Amino acid sequence: MFNNSRPSVSIKKNRYADHHADHHADHHADWTNLICSIACVFFFTAACGPIIAYHQTALDTPSRHVDNGMKFLQISKIDAAVLEFSRATELNPEYAPAYTGLGLAYGRMGDFTKGYEFIELATKKAQGYEQESAVKDARIQLDALKKNL
Repeated sequence: MFNNSRPSVSIKKNRYADHHADHHADHHADWTNLICSIACVFFFTAACGPIIAYHQTALDTPSRHVDNGMKFLQISKIDAAVLEFSRATELNPEYAPAYTGLGLAYGRMGDFTKGYEFIELATKKAQGYEQESAVKDARIQLDALKKNL
């Protein structure tokens, strides 16, 4: 004879197993979605974050390039100085010390026309006593260089 109670137990076990498997799959999918979401947020913010920009700009500032340019002028590496001062003007076209440096560099190369043009530009862009004083000193140096030729 056929026992009807057995299949119903088996069905209950299967229903429980199916429910447990579905719950486990849903739980697994939730964790997977959460991890993927966190990873996406991390990668998108890391790609746009200021950390990389900070490290790139820490050495790539107008004042740093002007300082480097002045050091190059002191050891008569005029072409390298011009590159440094030019980079400073690219980063900040209003930064007077960069034009002051260019004026001195071109004067050291003997191109006084260009040297005085940059000194004049620096005079117009100078902000504050320190920059104005540096431009005046550079003009005096340029005059002395021209006089000694």
